[in-house]
Amino acid sequence: MDTVGKRENHWQRRHFLTLLGAVPLLASRSALATALNDSQVARAQNGSVETLSTAEIQGGMKGYGLTVVKGTKVERFDIEVIGVLKKAMPQQDLILIRCAGLGLEHSGVVAGMSGSPIFVNHPQLGERLIGALSYGFPFNKDPVAGVTSILDMLPEFDRKLGPIPVNQQITAMNAPAVTIPGQGDMLPVALPLTVAGVHPDVLAAMRPQWAELGFAHINAAAGSGGSTTDSKQVAKLEPGGSISVCLARGDISMAAIGTVTWVRGDRFIAFGHPFKGLGQLHLPVGSADVQWILASQQSSFKMANAFGDVGVLDQDRQPAVAGRIGPKAQMVPIDIALTNRDRGQKSVWHVEATDQPSFFPMVLAMAMGTAVRVSEPIAENAAVTMTVRFDLPDGHAPVEFSETMTGLQGSASLSDVSTLAQNAAKAIVFNGFERLRVERVAATLSLADDRNIAFLDSARTQSEEVDAETPVTIQVTLQLANVGPKRVTLTLPPLPRELMGQTVTVQIGSEKAMAPELAEPANIHDYLNALRRQIPRNRLAAVLNLPEPTVLLRGVRLTQLPLGVRDELAGHTATYRAGKETLRTHVDTPWTLNGTLSLKLRVRQTP
Repeated sequence: MDTVGKRENHWQRRHFLTLLGAVPLLASRSALATALNDSQVARAQNGSVETLSTAEIQGGMKGYGLTVVKGTKVERFDIEVIGVLKKAMPQQDLILIRCAGLGLEHSGVVAGMSGSPIFVNHPQLGERLIGALSYGFPFNKDPVAGVTSILDMLPEFDRKLGPIPVNQQITAMNAPAVTIPGQGDMLPVALPLTVAGVHPDVLAAMRPQWAELGFAHINAAAGSGGSTTDSKQVAKLEPGGSISVCLARGDISMAAIGTVTWVRGDRFIAFGHPFKGLGQLHLPVGSADVQWILASQQSSFKMANAFGDVGVLDQDRQPAVAGRIGPKAQMVPIDIALTNRDRGQKSVWHVEATDQPSFFPMVLAMAMGTAVRVSEPIAENAAVTMTVRFDLPDGHAPVEFSETMTGLQGSASLSDVSTLAQNAAKAIVFNGFERLRVERVAATLSLADDRNIAFLDSARTQSEEVDAETPVTIQVTLQLANVGPKRVTLTLPPLPRELMGQTVTVQIGSEKAMAPELAEPANIHDYLNALRRQIPRNRLAAVLNLPEPTVLLRGVRLTQLPLGVRDELAGHTATYRAGKETLRTHVDTPWTLNGTLSLKLRVRQTP
């Protein structure tokens, strides 16, 4: 019998009585006394776990770890303890091990193995769980890994939970590194991000943003099995089994892949390092089906399909992540209705996204970008109109904006769809006043093979002289691509009598480039109202700056102030802003506007 077989039989004999005590809990399972996976599950379910502290661990100890290299089957690999790094993390030791078997000599430590439980055979005490494989070295030629002590991880089973976060924590996501002098950086073993249903161009454009959040490995799931909503593909969580942390599900899906360390009743711990250091959070978790291990000189990683929900991830802490089996996580529904006017085709997309602020805007961008790319895969010309509505809680009115887009190259307007949606989502969730959970996103888009861009050609009035206290009518000529000229009428409000005898300049163009000056928001209501007043690119405006200097003080525009008062306010501690009062008018057009014009007018001097 080989060495692995001897160890397995020894392990089963030592825990035979434990297994018998767990039979009522596992009566429906077969081959109970002989299967390694079942015996691990039995020990987890009745809460028994035999451990060693780092003080009891010595170099040269041998044992094994558990992980998945293909499908959902938990398999063993051999390990040998190298030593213990004292206080490698704040108040936390790390155990150094060398791995062998399951192809690890070729691949090295694999991204997705985070959390793999590690057991050793103590000469006097027998087999003990010592921790979770959790840290590794980039470009390392040998399968050497750091192990987080199980005694640091077990308290996460019992950490008290507060209410479900109204909105997930807003914080920077920089995973800690353990610096070993002369050896480079020991980093948390990466969690590969498996993605399904996302258009390749959109995924390529978004990769740098996901990399900034620590997802170095992003791979497309094989086939449709990557959908985390596939209820037929749901597997249990067990020590050494794969675990997926869901960021999106539905017509597109995204999930980070790691390994379960231990299960106790309906609770689990995993990873042996933080997910993103978010503290208490609320993310869906499921199992995963590993398709392949891609060996790489930089960092090998698991390619997998994520399975449907089995619970939630509640805690994201330094030594481990922890969660519960059974509850379902809250998600943000995203509904996208898209019409291709040329083909007469309509499509509907449904996605659910985590509401965690750093992830939610990116998921929304990928869903919107994929929808338009699938509808218009080759875009020499692409005219897009879109409306996006964000439903908000606590009596807040929805935030809704509309936009008309085109580009000299069609792909530019398609990319803008993602960018605009993402920026709007960021503005809401990172508002600076309070944590605000988006309850639902509804978007409608219309696409056509068109270049709906208008270039400003000329502007004129009936006369170069105009009367004060009388509206001013301006005729603007626009040149449309492939169509010809179009005329639009703008009517400027009456000019004040104070301008009589003066020459004034009216600026004409896209109002987005000549937006009115707004007061700094004082609260969340001011902030949301400012978002609702966002100006679309198709709004043509005429703007006249009045010559009298003004002051914007606490949201109020003060005009006709004496010079001494303005000088006094300049040294005031209250927030104020000097500026100009304007006369303006606008009209919404079907086109994206390009260019600006200026029109000089003489205001008649009348009695």
